Amino acid sequence: MSQPTPLLPHQTNAVFLTDGGTETWLMYKRGFDPPEFSAFHLLNDDRSAAALREYYTAFAKIAVKLGTPFIFDSLTYRASRDWGALLGYSTEGLAEMNHKCFELYRECAAATGLAPDKTVISGCIGPKGDAYQTNQDLTAETSETYHKEQIETFKAAGADIVTALTLNTTDEAIGIARAAAKAGLPSVIAFTIEKDRKLRSGETLKQAIETVDAATANAPAYCMINCSHPVDFGPALASKPWANRIRGLRANASSLDHGTLCQLGHLEEGNPDELAGQYVDIRAAHPKMNVFGGCCGTDYVHVEKIGRALLAAA
Repeated sequence: MSQPTPLLPHQTNAVFLTDGGTETWLMYKRGFDPPEFSAFHLLNDDRSAAALREYYTAFAKIAVKLGTPFIFDSLTYRASRDWGALLGYSTEGLAEMNHKCFELYRECAAATGLAPDKTVISGCIGPKGDAYQTNQDLTAETSETYHKEQIETFKAAGADIVTALTLNTTDEAIGIARAAAKAGLPSVIAFTIEKDRKLRSGETLKQAIETVDAATANAPAYCMINCSHPVDFGPALASKPWANRIRGLRANASSLDHGTLCQLGHLEEGNPDELAGQYVDIRAAHPKMNVFGGCCGTDYVHVEKIGRALLAAA
């Protein structure tokens, strides 16, 4: 008998939870150093693979406890061709690792009793280059060509949705959305913004979302914001139709800028209760938002507080 198909966030108003800052948790909470910031590579070692199983199991348990669906995400963030090549992976070997990530997700869901209809498997895509640099040479066409390889792997592995995190240019977003559409998978485009409340490429959130929608015939299922803090992206939101396209938040724990966070040498966890309150305030102003997790510095403590606060305010 086939498993029930989960509803996806754009098909319901239910609150969905997802994970937090995978790499920062691995580095500062468990002492691992993901090479090239590639968490998926740690599945090759028993000790670090156990840590990843612990990480996703903890989040899945929160979803079970709170009665929400859970989106398994982030582990394949740098499991694309260029990043894989830096670690010595062949095309076939990299595809195998993407499949292995999905297998881990399913094992964690089963181990915690997360119901199949509340288990969403997301194929996570990161930028082709560094998320904190403007990749000016990447066009929509070259982005589509590059990312379609990983998206097709996701399709073969049984992904429910494709989520592209930490994008800072519309060209890369357009290419990903087009490639996902051609593969028959819904896509999520998550932008990161800087202290000036714009993408690194200079566009506002409004301009970025409207540009991607216009170039792809509204292909993305929805948009998100990640790797920014509410004090930065909150004022960039508006009660306008374009903002309704944003259905998810994965905020950093700290309001420090990206460059500073990368150079600290220690974990900046912020105040989980304060962050949860900021999420509640943003959702009150933008009720279509229903996907909530974290990014740098966050873990299951932050996500549980966020989930509890959101459900209490509903």
